[in-house]
Amino acid sequence: MKIGNLDMHCGDCKIIDYCDEPYSEICICGELRFKDVEEDRFIELAETSKRKSKQAIINDVYKRL
Repeated sequence: MKIGNLDMHCGDCKIIDYCDEPYSEICICGELRFKDVEEDRFIELAETSKRKSKQAIINDVYKRL
C-alpha cells in the first residue's frame, strides 16, 4: 500500500516501527514526501540505513528514493 493511503491508521501498517506515538512529530504517513512510496519500499530502504534515530532513518530513506 502507498504510504499516502495509510491515513493515520496507526498500527495497521508495516511501517509502524519507524513512527512515533500517534499525532507526534514523527508521522511518516502524514509526510507528503512519502505519499507515493510503497510501504515495502520504505522498509527496504529503512532496514539498510546506517542511521540511528528514527528521524535520521526517515530522512535517509527520502534521500535514497
